[in-house]
Amino acid sequence: MCKKEYESFKEYAQRWRDLASQVAPLMMEKEMITMIVDTLLVFYYEKMVGYTPSSFADLVFTDERIEVGLRSEKFDYPALMNRKPGAN
Repeated sequence: MCKKEYESFKEYAQRWRDLASQVAPLMMEKEMITMIVDTLLVFYYEKMVGYTPSSFADLVFTDERIEVGLRSEKFDYPALMNRKPGAN
């Protein structure tokens, strides 16, 4: 599962969490955080990998701040935003 180009991180996180809620046994919050970070595009992953949010809501808030930074051109390399993990 990947974030679609047109959706906000909040929309993606909701879609991801809805899908994760169907997993049995239920995932612990830390496990959900680790798994969703692993699905992020390289640009977001690089920003999040050193951050350990205390809750899924904190993760969503942080990624929303990254999106605001992108829109306000506070990052120098938005071209990397669409690279998938493992792509060179």
